[in-house]
This record gives sequence, C-alpha cells and structure tokens, in this order.
Amino acid sequence: MKKILLLNPPGDQIYLRDYYRSKVSKAKYYYHPLDLLYLSGRFSKQDFDLDVIDAIADQLSLDDCLAKIKKISPDIILSLVASSSYHKDIAFLEKLRKEVSDFILIVTGDIYRELREQTFTATPFVDAVLLDFSTDDIVRYLENGRGEKINNVIYKFKDKIIIGDEVHGSGEFDAPLPRWDLFHLEKYSFPFIKKRKFASILTDFGCPHKCSFCAINTLGFKLRPLSSVMEELEVLKSLGVNELFVRDQTFGANRERTIEFCKNLIEKNFNFSWTCFSRVDSVNESILALMKKTGCHTVMFGIESANNAMLESVKKNISLEQARQTIDFCHKLKIRTVGTFIIGLPGETRESALNTIDFAISLNLDYASFNIGVPEFGAPFRKEVIAKGWVDKDNLEMDSAKSRPIWKNQFLSNEEIWQLHKKAVKSFYLRPKYFLKRLFALKTMEEIKQTIKEAISLFFRS
Repeated sequence: MKKILLLNPPGDQIYLRDYYRSKVSKAKYYYHPLDLLYLSGRFSKQDFDLDVIDAIADQLSLDDCLAKIKKISPDIILSLVASSSYHKDIAFLEKLRKEVSDFILIVTGDIYRELREQTFTATPFVDAVLLDFSTDDIVRYLENGRGEKINNVIYKFKDKIIIGDEVHGSGEFDAPLPRWDLFHLEKYSFPFIKKRKFASILTDFGCPHKCSFCAINTLGFKLRPLSSVMEELEVLKSLGVNELFVRDQTFGANRERTIEFCKNLIEKNFNFSWTCFSRVDSVNESILALMKKTGCHTVMFGIESANNAMLESVKKNISLEQARQTIDFCHKLKIRTVGTFIIGLPGETRESALNTIDFAISLNLDYASFNIGVPEFGAPFRKEVIAKGWVDKDNLEMDSAKSRPIWKNQFLSNEEIWQLHKKAVKSFYLRPKYFLKRLFALKTMEEIKQTIKEAISLFFRS
C-alpha cells in the first residue's frame, strides 16, 4: 500500500489555509482544514495507507514537523499552501524535499488557481497541483497519471506538463466519510461555540451567488446528499462532538434543501448546537425559527458595506433594509448574529467607510468582523485590479484579516484603509454598552473561555 500524508504545514501564525481562501486567524481560534478533512475520506475509500499532520492545530515547530514526516516516511504528500503564508509554506516544502527526497509532492490552495502550470517554474520540486478537493480527480491522478489529461490536476510527466481543465461541476457531489479519527478534535476552537467538542462540516460546495470580491462562487455550486451528511453526523456524535460549524458558504441558498436538513436534524435528535454562514436574503423568519429549533445559535451574515452603490458594484445584491430586517428576526428568535464587513472595496471613501462602521453599530449585532478588501486568487475582483494596474500581480501573499492593504484604491491610501479598519474594530467593540451586553449574555463555561481569549486578542490588536 502507498503511504499518503495529508499535510497542513507549520507556521509562525495561526493560518487558515483551506477552501481556496486563506487568512490569518484574528485571535486564537482555529477550525478544521476542510480540504484535508474531505480528502481523508476520499483516500480512505482507496488502497492507501493514510496519515494526517495538521501542524497548526498541533502547534508543531518546523523541526518537529519535519521529524514527524520523516518518521512516517510517506510515498505521497498532499500539502496545503496559502496566499497568507505562501513564502513560508514554500520554504518549508523545499526544505522537506531536500531532506526527504523520495516522494510525490502535490500542492493545493487558493494561489494555484492562478499560478497553475507556472507552479513548476516557480517551485520545480512540486510534482502536481490539485484545483478542487470535492472531486475524485486526485485519486485518478495517483492511479492513472501517466500522461493523460485529468480534470482539476496539473502535473509533471517525464519532460511535459499535463494541464487538466478546472471543472467543478454542478448538482450533487460525493463526499466520502472523513477520517475524523486522524484529526485531534480537542485542538480546534472557534469563538462562537457553546460546547466542546466541535467539528466543521460541509453540506454543499461553492456558492450560487456572484459577489465579485469572493473566489468561492467561481467554484460552482453543488449539494452533498443529505444521507451522507447524516452519516457523518452519526460518527461525530459517537466521537462526543456536541457543537458544529456548518461551513457552507451560504447556508440556506437552497431553501427546500435547508428545510429538509433541519427536519433531518430534528428526526435524528442529535442535539447539536451549531453556527453557520448565510446571507440576509437567503433566510426568512420561518426558516430561522426552524434553524433555532434544531440548535442553531449563531448566524454569520455578509453585509460588507452600508453603501448601496458599492454593494451593487460588487454584485452583492442585497439591501440595507434586508440586512436590518433579518438581524431583527434573529434578535427576536434569540439567535446571535455576526455581521461581516469589508473596508476598502472599489469606490470606498472615508465617508463611506465611516457610514459602514455606524451602520454596523446600529444593527444590534452580537459580533462584527471587519476585513480589508483584498484581490483574492480566483475572484473576479482580482482580474479587475490586475487589468487596471492597481495591484502587483507578482505579489503572492495577501490576507484580508490582519495584514495591511496591498492594492491601490482610487480614493484612499493603504494607510488610510488600515487606520479605518482599526477604527472599525475599536468603535464596535470598545463600547461600555456593548461590553455589558456581552458579559450578561455568557451562559456556559466554554463561552466564558472563548470570550476571554477573544478579548485579550482584541486588546493587543487595538
């Protein structure tokens, strides 16, 4: 049997590298790398001896991680690489290649959707690139990669580069049961969880919406069979998991499916508590009430801006009234809300940014996440700013969460955007009224611990 290692490399920060978007954790939270998680199930169905190293979760140093890899002695390594940590990731993999030479190295991550075949010029020690973890194309490559073209895989064969098409498909996708036993559940955390242990799951892949700043909608949109989802939840319950982070990019995008999912949770009587992402136009009061009944306690909504023209220009296709109404529905149902906002989208001015900050405060949100607009790899926004010469296309490192801006906004300097981002965080969180609201909302010991961690992180960031 071939030994295959799924690797999330070590790093000097808490890097979130998965699902073809990447960033640095804003605090101390770190959730499960979905790519490796669902690939573990795919490889388990085949004739492979599988192991997993998540060096971020296990807080492994570079040397400790290298030693662990040498001990496993894999024939194949499939590693995450991210734009938020690109040069560090590549330096580690190059060192690994020098010290452990005899293995096939496959890389996957947001950056390769643009680099594609250029990967082998920039990093000749790489053997293959994977462009979609939701398919079985990587297994086809390992079993039959002898010069034929394979979708979603670009690889070296003899003296040629074989370039597969990037094809994500639609409808349904098969996600074999992940090898949860290979992931150390106790090492992962998330600021909104109410219970331990917690796990991340996907019930769909991609997104049907067209926001130009986001790369996920360029992955298509397909649903995972609910029978497969329920099977995974049965396993997680048997492992003592009490909390879920549903990582669908837009939970509720298919309303009929959403209702069916919730009814399945009620019928199975899992008693999970859970958090999800959604949109203010994807849920209504009745669906939110059903979600609440199944244990949903927190919903994150992408609101982005208080500028209607800006929302229209980036194809967000929501209104500020929809945002206010949906947040009010959640408040009425006692579902906590998180609003996510972007400072520095195209057309941003100081006035529009300040309006967004004021709007975020006025919404009665439980939490707000302020990010900096970045040209994500794979997103239409990136193509736009490259075409206009507003970003250095050779700059391969970026992060929307903690790094400074890297592209040229029409009306604001990068320093002004950075200062407005800091102002947003301070203005929202450092309010006595907000502090008291959060203090009295704490119900469980896990919530208290997570809140203390986040508060300490917020203090040092501000």
